[in-house]
Order: sequence, then C-alpha cells, then structure tokens
Amino acid sequence: MSAARILTSRIVKAQNDGAVADIVKQHVGEFNAIHVSAAVSTIAKLTARRRGTRTLSKSKRDSVLDALERRILACVDDFDPQALANTVWAWATMRHQPSLQVLAALQRRMLACVDDFIPQHLANTAWAWATMRHQPSADALAALERRVLACVDDFKPQELANTVWAWATMRHQPSPQVLAALERRMLACVDDFNSQDLANTVWAWATMRHQPSADALASLERRMLACIDDFDSQALANTVWAWATMGHKPSAAALAALERRMLACVDFKPQDVANTVWAWATMRHQPSDKVLAALERRMLACVDDFLPQALANTVWAWATMRHQPSARARAALERHMLACVDDFKPQDVENTVWAWATMRHQPSAQVLAALESRMLACVDAFVPQALANTVWAWATMRHQPSADALAALERRMLACVDDFMPQALANTVWAWATMRHQPSADALAALERRMLACIDDFKPRNIANTVWAVAMVMNNIEGDKITIDQNVLDRLLHQLEHAAQSSTLDEQDLKQIFQAHHLFGDRFKPSVTLLDQAREAWAKQLNSSSSRSSLEKEVAACVDRLGITYDVEALTEDGVHRIDMLARGRTDDGGERLLAIECDGPTHFLQASDGTYRIDGSTYARNCDLRKLGLDVLCVAWHEWTMLTKDERDAYFIRELQERGIVV
Repeated sequence: MSAARILTSRIVKAQNDGAVADIVKQHVGEFNAIHVSAAVSTIAKLTARRRGTRTLSKSKRDSVLDALERRILACVDDFDPQALANTVWAWATMRHQPSLQVLAALQRRMLACVDDFIPQHLANTAWAWATMRHQPSADALAALERRVLACVDDFKPQELANTVWAWATMRHQPSPQVLAALERRMLACVDDFNSQDLANTVWAWATMRHQPSADALASLERRMLACIDDFDSQALANTVWAWATMGHKPSAAALAALERRMLACVDFKPQDVANTVWAWATMRHQPSDKVLAALERRMLACVDDFLPQALANTVWAWATMRHQPSARARAALERHMLACVDDFKPQDVENTVWAWATMRHQPSAQVLAALESRMLACVDAFVPQALANTVWAWATMRHQPSADALAALERRMLACVDDFMPQALANTVWAWATMRHQPSADALAALERRMLACIDDFKPRNIANTVWAVAMVMNNIEGDKITIDQNVLDRLLHQLEHAAQSSTLDEQDLKQIFQAHHLFGDRFKPSVTLLDQAREAWAKQLNSSSSRSSLEKEVAACVDRLGITYDVEALTEDGVHRIDMLARGRTDDGGERLLAIECDGPTHFLQASDGTYRIDGSTYARNCDLRKLGLDVLCVAWHEWTMLTKDERDAYFIRELQERGIVV
C-alpha cells in the first residue's frame, strides 16, 4: 500500500477528532485532495457522534479546519467530484463557514468537472451551499441544473428532496424544464420516499412557488398516508404549510391522519405551531377541538420563544378559524408581544390587531399603546390592506388611537391610495365614521377619486358600508368646510339600486341605506321601492323586542326614587329612534320638559390608551338627531355610572335634572 493510501486509512480510522487533528498537524503539507476531504469528513462524522469521539474545543477544531482550508488552495485542481461534495457537505454539517476564497476555488473546480458528478454529489453540494447560506454564482447554478437534467433518472428520493430543498433555501428558481424532470423522477420512486423527503419536497415546491401536477400531489399524499407515523413535528408543520401555500386542499383522510399524528408528537417548536395553525386557517380546514387544545398547550409551554411573525400568524389563524383561545393563552401572547413589539413588521401589527378584533378580544391598554407606537415607527411600510385592517380593528375593538396615529395613517393612505381595493376603502371610512375621525380635505378628495375609479368592483356590502360611513363622517364634521362630491353619492346610489334589483342586499345593507338617506336628505335619495325596503328594515329593527340591560334597570330605579315619570323605549315623532327612557319633568313655571335619557353601554364608546372615553359616530349622530327634534339629551355612561354608589347616583341625577330646569 502506498504512503498516500496509508495516510488516508489513518485519517478515516481515527477514533476521535483529536487524533485527526494530530495527523493534520504532522502531515498537512503532504495532503492531497483525498486527504483533505477525508480529514474534513471524518471530523464532521466524529463531531456528530458526541460519544467519546469529540474531544476538541470549537476553537481548536476551527484551527484544524483553517489549516485544511489553506491546503485546499494548494491542491484544489486535484479535487474530484466526490472529494468536492464530501468537503462542502462536512463543512455544512459542522456549521463551519469557510473563507470566501476557498469556496470560490472549489466552485471553479466544480465547474471544471461538473459533468462527472453523480446525483449524490449534486444533491450534497447543493444542500451544503444552502445550509452554509452560500450563494453560488449563476454559472455554478446553471451547471448544476444542466447536470441534473443529464442524470435525473438516477436520483434517489433523498437526493431529489435535498436538491429542491437547497434551491428553495437559496431562493434559486430553477428552470421549468428542471422542475418538471425532478417531478417525473419523484413520481417514479415516490414509494421509497421517507417522511423527511416528503416534507422537504413539498416545502421546497411551495417556497419556490412551483405548482406541481395533480398526479404529483396525489402521489405524495398517498405516500404520506403510508408513512404518517414516521413524521416528526417539523415534517408535519412543513407539509401542511406547503399545501396551504400551494393552494392545495388535501383529502379528508390526509388531514385526519395529520391531526392524529400531531397528537402523538406535539413537541412542536414555535415556528411549527404557527405554521400549522396558519396553514389550517388558509386551507379553511377546521381541526378538532382536541388538536387545537393540544397546540394551544404547546404554545403556552414555549411562548417566550415565539418570533413576532409566529405570534401574529398564530392569532390570525385562530381568528380565521373562529377558534376562541383560553384567557391564559391570550394573556401569554400579550405578555410576550410586549417583550418583542419593537421587532414587529407592519403585517405583524396588522394581523395581530385584526385577529383580536375578529375574536372580540380586548387587549390591555398597555398592549394597544405599544402596538400603536410600533405602527407609528413603521407606518411608511404599511400597504393599503394593512392600513385598512388596522383602523378597522381599532374601531371594532372600540380603541381610540391617538391623533398622531390617525394622522400618520392618513398621510400614508394618501401616499398609496391608488392601490386601495374596494373593501379596504369601505373598511377605512367605516372605521373613521365609528371613531368620529375628521379626515382632511385632501384625504377625503383622494378617497373620492379612488372610489370613482373602482366603484364597479364594489360588492353590495362594501357599497352600503361606504355610503353609511361617508354620511357619518360628514355628520361628524362641523360646518360646511368639507363636503362630499355629489358624483360619488350618485354613483354609489346607482350601484345600490342595481344590487336591489338583483336582490343582493340584506337587512344590514338596507338599514345603512336608510341611515345614509336620513343624514344626507335629498343628496342621497333612493328610489321609492328601495327607500321603502330600507325604511321597513329600519322599522323592523326598532320594533324588535330586546331585554333591558342592567344599566337601564339601575337608571330606571334611580329615576323612580326621584318621582320622575317616563316612558320606556319611546319612539320619536319621526320614527327614526327609540329612546331608552323619555322622561317628563315639571319645570319651575309649571310647564313640562321632555328629557331623553339614553343608557349607553360599552358599545357606545371608544377608549384611548390613557383610559379616557369618547362616544362613537353612531351615538353622536343619535344625539344630534334627538336635539334637532327639540329634546334635551342625558347620556348615562356605563363607565361613570358603575363607579357611583346608590346615593351618588341619586345626587348625580338630581344635579343633571336641576341643570335642565326640571324640579325634583
């Protein structure tokens, strides 16, 4: 046996990494390409075992690897395909980052001998580059693709999976010809795929935005069912994430098998939890309560390791699936969110507040303030959908953002208004109306222009929401400094008339049409038929029986103690409102004064982060209407009332009545 072979044998038979280091120290100047590759590979394998074979500290190991890198530069032209592939595979396995000079030298050598690469060499090289976060040149990637096409029929399942995983990880988009060839080869050997190969393949396809054939997806799904009990948590999460990303809806049997396997291995990492629930929500799949509860428990166990996107995606998924997480789970998410809110991206902010609003969850004032502050810091990166969803969520949660926050969102809206879709427009003006926000003349003009540009794409619900909201916004603006373009109102009404003829308006739409007509008057005048339908829907709402709230009962008891007569649920003369209590008080001169007493619960108010309250747009419009009818209005706010004792409540009413000239 030659001296070179004896040296190779000593390297590969070394019992620990320290022994390899000694050989390198003594003989590295004699090393050829095979020796270098054998030394790096042996160190990688011994390091991975960790059972008496890893004796070097990281710094000493790196010193050995640096010496081997220097030797590579001296003999790089002697590297054959196997030595090349083994060397980069070993570096990647050890998470070692070689110098750019060495990587470039090996890449040049790969280009020189790529036609001698077999599938394993190709797959290992691509996998190593991806794992090391090395971005090879366009020439190197093209050469690999060309060679893959030449020997694709010899690829084994793991080689197929590793190759597409590597390309996806490197954000490399191979040619359709290469992807099609790999897909054909996958179909030929799919029954030999293991769980990791299956998960890596579909994950890669989804990441590359490749849409495999129906046959390919069906084959992978069938194979998955055959080896489902071998899937670990990451493979499960990557598989459902990939299906959702590709828009693929797997069979009920496949989904049931995945759920069953999840329950058996619910040691999910934070990203796996987030990816799984996001995928289910995206596919509109409703998992069992048992599975959701298991994942929720897992989330609680590792919530402090969630990244912002994982947090946002998890609550978004819960909201989309109409899943109501436990109070403990919501509190844990809020707590961790506060710890990492400065790393939230615009979409994370949007998804989080949208989810909470959709779940009817009221986060703490501290959390809302933190998200508001984060929004201000990155508002210029918000897209139209994020802007609209954010203000919609705030309004839905009855949160009153600061003037700075509203101004910043309005400024950003002006910058990208031409990209707003109809629903985003509708949600934005609805939120403004609910929050009683008075947009600037420029903002209103921009919205009008955009509405006119895409009005034919509005759905009936969006049109009704928009016209109601515009009416409310105009009602909130004092004076006539800002008005709505009549052309906008006419076009909106035209669309509503068409929807009415098509019978696509529901009762909520009709009630909004009635309110808009009531506020705009002749500026928004539906046809007789549509107005009759709208008036009937409004009257039906007024006449529907509802139980009296505890607040109304407590206020009534107080008024009774004071001896004031009143009517309950009194209808106003114009038939537009029902008043909680219409009191008839005696004045000093013996006359009678009518007083509308409204018992306003939480849904009538928005609360700012500083704890102050403000009535919403609908309540403001109601009060304005009642005063126009000549009625004095006394609004009893729940947040003030609940803080008073019985005697304080009586004193409060006596004071309010006396200020209005009513004798008590």
